Amino acid sequence: MHFQEVRILKKFIHEFFGHFFANPLLPLLVIVGSVSAMLFTGDGPSEQLKSDAPDYVRTSVPLAVSSSSETATTTTDTAASSTSTTSATVLTVVTLEAETTTTALTTTAAADEDSASSDGSSTESAESDDTPDTPAGRPQVSPYTVYVGADSPNSGYYQDRLVIFGDSIAYGFNAYGYIPREHNVAAESMALWNMSRYTFDLGGGAMSPVDAAIYSDSPLIYISIGVNDVSPNSSADNYATGIYSIAQQIVNNTTDVTVVIGSITPVAAVSQYPNVSNDIINSFNNALENTVNANDSPQILFFDANAVLSDPNTGYLASNVNSGDGLHLMGAAYGYWLNALFNYLDTTDTLDRIAKHDSKYE
Repeated sequence: MHFQEVRILKKFIHEFFGHFFANPLLPLLVIVGSVSAMLFTGDGPSEQLKSDAPDYVRTSVPLAVSSSSETATTTTDTAASSTSTTSATVLTVVTLEAETTTTALTTTAAADEDSASSDGSSTESAESDDTPDTPAGRPQVSPYTVYVGADSPNSGYYQDRLVIFGDSIAYGFNAYGYIPREHNVAAESMALWNMSRYTFDLGGGAMSPVDAAIYSDSPLIYISIGVNDVSPNSSADNYATGIYSIAQQIVNNTTDVTVVIGSITPVAAVSQYPNVSNDIINSFNNALENTVNANDSPQILFFDANAVLSDPNTGYLASNVNSGDGLHLMGAAYGYWLNALFNYLDTTDTLDRIAKHDSKYE
């Protein structure tokens, strides 16, 4: 470029910027235009990334259960409650085998209050993915929140209809997302001796636990209650009779229902609940099984959950399902529990009875 042309170009640039910066609006307009261009023309997340985002299945918000304050002298309270809400949900993504979706696990906090001589407290939270090895000869505990991969081909059929009735341990089925709140008739601290203090609302207003179970009109109800009734001074036979009475009331008022009475689950060798021993639990379970067998009702069945969740070598609560306090269960334990229950139901006429029950809605 010739010297004359360079001089003209410099003069043009000098005059241009002189006029440009002489008007303060021009630089501002340039800045705004540049920012707008970056925002509206830049590349956002690709469609591929958007499509890979998991769809979460949130566990149900636990049902609020009302109870009055009362003092007991013969019970050991073993409640583990969940106070999570949708806004406080903590998501733990769990990849499902042979599935394309993922589930979200709601972290639950256990607030245990002793209603008798034990005043310990514990904290129970959602399980991690690292599950310890199970005792020899036992299948691995399911790590899933929403139950999948059952040995029974009818697992989903059963689970869709399952209503749980019981105490804080039974409440874990709802707290960990295995059943919806509309199928939950279980709460912390609930026992035979204090059941009249509890009400549940499954959509028809506040009702007693038995009335709520009947209101659900479910063809499959599982009862798991009793650890709060266990005491050296309590009668195992009275306990068994009381539980069976609840099952009979449900059968008398629900068409083609199957009520499964589960045995009381075991405690660990080291437990925060010293007043609850496996010896007493076993005596209560023996009385319960004998009562069910003696009545021989095709609609009231006994299921030995204690055997499912105990270490076969010691009889104590298996370490891979222990939440840490020696009594309550990790979330994964409930998948293991259901797997065994559903396989057991396949050996009975429960499927046929459910089909008869459901046919009235067709």
